[in-house]
Amino acid sequence: MKHLPAKLKAFSIHLILSGLIIGAFLVAVTQLWYPGVLFEIEDVWEGLQILIPVDAILGPLLTLVLFVPGKKGLMLDLSVIALLQLGALSYGGYTIYQQRPIGYVFVVDRFEVVVASESFIADIPMERFKDEPQGFPFMSYVEMARSAEERSKSITSGVNFKNVGERHYTIRDNLDEILANSTQLADLKPKTKEHRLLLEDFIERNKNSKNLILLPLQGTTYKTSTIVLNKETLVIQEYLPFSIWDW
Repeated sequence: MKHLPAKLKAFSIHLILSGLIIGAFLVAVTQLWYPGVLFEIEDVWEGLQILIPVDAILGPLLTLVLFVPGKKGLMLDLSVIALLQLGALSYGGYTIYQQRPIGYVFVVDRFEVVVASESFIADIPMERFKDEPQGFPFMSYVEMARSAEERSKSITSGVNFKNVGERHYTIRDNLDEILANSTQLADLKPKTKEHRLLLEDFIERNKNSKNLILLPLQGTTYKTSTIVLNKETLVIQEYLPFSIWDW
């Protein structure tokens, strides 16, 4: 084991570098691509549980095993390890990036998360939204069946109106229906102590606000959180990390 000190030094350097790269990647994931409650309701951690050990642990361990000072082909070994790590991070990162939320659509009684890879996004008539905010998240209202005949056809053909770009309209022009499906703060009766404390804190911070409404936000995983929307400005005031439907 005469090379053990050198091996441990190489392992430590590789581990630190891997940690810095993974750390920067996690900042992008949690702060830019899946901020706030989106990280939880989109189950991002499920994918990261595989990606992080491969990139942050397996690479340095391979260095620990293969590193021998003066070994012929050592640089090739280290280069292959680095390329494998980079490939895994690039593939995993690209997949996570492609599935990042870019907007919310109101469907029947809730907002549903729309991810970047959805093909119907290109078919949404964006001229309808020229007077709406263009930042994140893009928000729209999905018009459901206009008649019993159309409803019957959608059921038999399996058409999901959410996936039909032409069915997307502004939430401003459909605010009455959205309000009819909203929940008022006074109607919430949390069952758990944690949720009661969260709600009490929120009410205390917003006791002078009269225009707030609460609506479910459902992720692609079917997990839900709560959007607090200002009904006058249609700006999302806050997210609450629990579901209205849990009460």
